[in-house]
Amino acid sequence: MHSAVPSIRIIKRASSEVFLLLLRIVMKFIRSIKELEPVEPNGKSVVYMLGYGGRIWQAKRHIRILLNEGYQVITLDFIDILKNHDPQDLISLMDEVSKYLKEKDLISKETILLGVSLGGLVGYNLIRKHKELNKLLVITGGDMTHIPSKRALKNKWKITHSKLSQVWNQVNIYTEPSMMKNKHVVMLLPKRDRVINPSQVRHEIAKHTTANDFTLVSTNGGHFRTIITETILLPKRSLKYIKQLERF
Repeated sequence: MHSAVPSIRIIKRASSEVFLLLLRIVMKFIRSIKELEPVEPNGKSVVYMLGYGGRIWQAKRHIRILLNEGYQVITLDFIDILKNHDPQDLISLMDEVSKYLKEKDLISKETILLGVSLGGLVGYNLIRKHKELNKLLVITGGDMTHIPSKRALKNKWKITHSKLSQVWNQVNIYTEPSMMKNKHVVMLLPKRDRVINPSQVRHEIAKHTTANDFTLVSTNGGHFRTIITETILLPKRSLKYIKQLERF
């Protein structure tokens, strides 16, 4: 009887590996996925989504801390979704991540979304789309239309900033408060930065603080320093925000 338990685990692991192999064949925008199991599971999952240009190995210290706390950690990083200069790629990325979570039965109130920069925007899209997902920790982020430069928009994208804003309207950070009802979000945001526009993000968050459970935490330094501090230098700090989200 005792030998059956390891056998079941082996079968589950093999099935998961086959699924990931098949998924990698068809997925275009998720670059890599790692599904990591803790030694002592607490029954909750963290979907850890890296930022623009980020790689899973860069977050290994942060991920190890989450595993030590008993969380199953599913990590995703993404290809350069701006390299083709095609606005549709960002929209397709959101659909691809949503499909993966659905296939893995991660559309659940037991799932905590943790997004870094672009990963945070993916998280916003996931909790807007799925009523079962209601917990999100964002480590800095902002309006994606500010990432391509004006010169790149003119010479490579062949699109105006105004038009790009329209195309990305449904996947950008801006959200009607009614769409975030019963959602719980903690966002770490630098006080000032040149890459993103924190004042725009604060204005967006302010719309939600009276109607929804949004917590804004101001950080010192800019966008990249916030990422380095929260994921590499002081990764344990995120645990208190995750515990805060777990109350719901």
